[in-house]
Amino acid sequence: MMNKLKPHDTIRVFEGFAGYGGATYGLRRAGINHEVIGYSEFDKFAAALYDANHKDKNGDLIKNWWDITKVNPEELPDFDLFTGGFPCQPFSQVGMQQGENDKHGRGTLMYDILRICKVKKPKYIFLENVKGLVTKRFQKTFNTLKDSLREMGYGDLHYSVLNTKDYGIPQNRERVWIFARLGGLPDDFSMIPPTIENGLKLKDFVDKNPEEKLYLSQAQIQRIKDFYGIKSFVVSEYSCFDLYNKKIRNDGLSITILAPEHNKMRMVEPTKPDGTEVVRKYSVSEQFRLMGFKDGEIDFAGQSYTQLSKRAANGWDINIVGILLNHIWEQLL
Repeated sequence: MMNKLKPHDTIRVFEGFAGYGGATYGLRRAGINHEVIGYSEFDKFAAALYDANHKDKNGDLIKNWWDITKVNPEELPDFDLFTGGFPCQPFSQVGMQQGENDKHGRGTLMYDILRICKVKKPKYIFLENVKGLVTKRFQKTFNTLKDSLREMGYGDLHYSVLNTKDYGIPQNRERVWIFARLGGLPDDFSMIPPTIENGLKLKDFVDKNPEEKLYLSQAQIQRIKDFYGIKSFVVSEYSCFDLYNKKIRNDGLSITILAPEHNKMRMVEPTKPDGTEVVRKYSVSEQFRLMGFKDGEIDFAGQSYTQLSKRAANGWDINIVGILLNHIWEQLL
């Protein structure tokens, strides 16, 4: 449960690498008074999804500054909080782990955060990435982030690796969350909210009537069996087939929601009375529920399965964001 926050001034927010607006959804959940004064999102489909779901206080579109590498911070309105889940692929175990040498240039976008914040000096910075960022392999990059923020007057940043499954949603998704405040934070500041045990499993997040096109044919199921050495897809409750580890999970959890190009997760439905095995893709709604969304909380804007699946995979778990921001702001107030 989140606590009701003490009265506080409105926080002006610039949402970098915005996606569907995970930070905005999280701020709403947390009960933090806020106003988004601008956002940056390079992907046109993600930007269209953001625009369909977020407006300013007058009901108008919030300005998108598009490519963050081309943003002139001198032109930005003043803001109190910079949020950003800068691209995680260079640091991810499911990527090529090229870090700052990422061939697409995604590994250096952290420096654009620092470049903007050095000029704008927001009071708070809240960032997210895969837990790989804080491993020994990328220690140099993470140390650069810490040292740069310290030099800019933010003191020691605080961070924690949190897993979605520990906060009431059955998805095994570990992410590092980073927070810094201009002038620093107290030594006893905590980045780890109390965990939540609600007993919910994957079966509680599935569609009642999934679209027929999501289902695999018996021939496709047999090919998966042959390729991955799976003897049977016979299950008694909805389960996740983890193609990375070549096994059906029996813990009621989903693996991390992944972009469709990885093609590594399937839903296994309870076997039919006649013994027919049932395997399918996750629906869009299922993916977004596992990212913390309640039904109807997001307008999908008529986008395709592929685009929406990408947004879910690359987005923020808004449940955990709300819980963490509420935990942070309760301490700040």
